[in-house]
Amino acid sequence: MTALGKAYFKGRILLSLLKGTYVLLLENIHAVDIKVGSLDQLRFDKGFYAYVGSMFGPGELKARIGRYFAVKRRHWHIDYILDHIKIFEVYVLPEKDYESRLAKAAVRRFKYVKDFGCSDRKNDVSHLICLRSERELGAFLKLVGSLGFKRFEPSSETSLDRCYVDECGKHKNNI
Repeated sequence: MTALGKAYFKGRILLSLLKGTYVLLLENIHAVDIKVGSLDQLRFDKGFYAYVGSMFGPGELKARIGRYFAVKRRHWHIDYILDHIKIFEVYVLPEKDYESRLAKAAVRRFKYVKDFGCSDRKNDVSHLICLRSERELGAFLKLVGSLGFKRFEPSSETSLDRCYVDECGKHKNNI
């Protein structure tokens, strides 16, 4: 392990003590109304969504990402929708705070849910991006890739004990 907490293993970066920015890619298979904390009742249409977040406080990226897959109390806006809208892929950018940079670029190009997930970033409009088609999903992934994000992969389906970032950064359907 280096001082930064990285270990390289067969072209992948082991996420251990790293901080950084992440993107949760979500798919909603049917329209649903969800009460989202202080934002009240919101309509989520069928389609893809991308949630942009970061982890620079206590903890580490794998713990933050793992939290979204575990049973938990509702604290952040994203927590309210994960019972209804499922994560299908995660991208990370270790050691860089690109949360606002990516969110601002995305809201200029795509539809978004106003005020979602950005209460700690007063100059941001939203951190939840609506991607209405596979074409928009592909365009968003190109944006994510252009900033250096890589696809996050747990080393096994049941454990986040050892998590890797795939250096290729390709979407599983090669969109």
